[in-house]
Amino acid sequence: MNSKIVSSKAKGEITKFETFIFALADVFGGGGLALLSVLYLPFLTNILKINPAWAGAVMMISKTWDAISDPLMGAISDNTRTRIGRRRPYLILGGALLIPIMALLWYPINFESHTLRVVYATIAYLLYATVSTIIGVPYSSLSTEITGDFSLRNRTNLLRLAFSLLSTAICTLAPTILFSRLTNQKIDIWQFYFIIILGFGSYYSIPNICAGIFCKERVPYADEKIRFSFKVFLQPLKVRSFRKLIAIYSSQGVALNIVSAVVIYYSLYVVPGINSTIFLGTFLCMQLLLYPFIMKLVDKVPKTKIYRFGLPLTMLGAIIIALFPKDGAPILLYITVAFTALGFAGAQTMSWIIFPDVVDIGELSLKQRLSGSFSGVMTFINKVNLAISIFLVGAVLGATGFIHPTEEVPIPIQPIATQNVIRFLVVLAFVIIMGFAYYVASRFKLTPEISKKVKNLLDIRRERDFTKEEAQEVEEILKEFG
Repeated sequence: MNSKIVSSKAKGEITKFETFIFALADVFGGGGLALLSVLYLPFLTNILKINPAWAGAVMMISKTWDAISDPLMGAISDNTRTRIGRRRPYLILGGALLIPIMALLWYPINFESHTLRVVYATIAYLLYATVSTIIGVPYSSLSTEITGDFSLRNRTNLLRLAFSLLSTAICTLAPTILFSRLTNQKIDIWQFYFIIILGFGSYYSIPNICAGIFCKERVPYADEKIRFSFKVFLQPLKVRSFRKLIAIYSSQGVALNIVSAVVIYYSLYVVPGINSTIFLGTFLCMQLLLYPFIMKLVDKVPKTKIYRFGLPLTMLGAIIIALFPKDGAPILLYITVAFTALGFAGAQTMSWIIFPDVVDIGELSLKQRLSGSFSGVMTFINKVNLAISIFLVGAVLGATGFIHPTEEVPIPIQPIATQNVIRFLVVLAFVIIMGFAYYVASRFKLTPEISKKVKNLLDIRRERDFTKEEAQEVEEILKEFG
């Protein structure tokens, strides 16, 4: 064995308990993003009374920092050497910081100055984004290292995804109910505040602390540390399959984020007869119902094929939702939403299931395992896209003359231009952006056989030099994927 490669200190294969604890920690990955996507823009505009364009700017600035910090965190965790591993210390630290940071993020400030409200919201979101990065990048890296077995890794990450999807549902539906009760004055702002920080904060933080305590790394890595530089940052982008993964992952994330950001506005101002909770609940329940079916396919069917198979149905459904008449029957809209979600299920589930396979290809190509850097770059590019998309949502709402709610008029009638732009954003997300994702996924031919072959070649290289035939096999794989 190459002396520069060290084995993990973790002994034995991953246990059921460890699998469960690791997967459970992704309630923050799915739920934390869902909570912010659904609720934070309305929180800024309707509760803190920040102009929508400035609210979008707050989120763009914070998401941009969030994106920049991701590759830095990836390099930091790749270079960390502690008794409990490279990733686990950050799960413990980030989990412990979540509740106090959320207390700042959701505090209902009432400064007279609009500028002070914008500054406070920006600082609070920057701090939250930093803690989110401390948790998210090491956790994503650990997903590639918690087991070296291809099938076990798939099952572990699928269970992780199940918890993430369930948490997305919980943290989408519960906050919309909570916001509706606040809007209708059935709860006051302080009840809303403490439910968010203590209820959701504990729900996010405790599983991550437990994952940091109980989960282990099992994939060998280079003992020498790598100094972070722009060149190191760009290394993962040399891998062709990683660039394709970024494209489909970012597309899915941006599309879902745009729809999540506008759904409350859609239900309040575009088709007032619908319930945003039922709208989102229908969408998310379809995702969960399809999960067992997808789980059976993932070891046998190319993951990129699963990603794209239903997207034409999603595009058709989105067009119907965008054109749905203001006085249309809500049940017809909910049925359309169900079919839209049916088509989106593969795209929603596959990106992070593909990620460990792509990291393996990256190791085969770059001759070092940079899980943290891959995770950091992937989330960096995704968050930059998300930052821009949320800023644009806020900016176009502000530009069309969005009318702020007041105590006297809690649900004002919005200008036709505002209503039309909300409809257009649905089309932009699910037709235009996901149409691009469909095209990229159709050209990404990663199969289970290829992934298993890459894993086997990595195991061989850690033990000895390749034979001529094996070297030829590596060359053929990298020509297509490396």
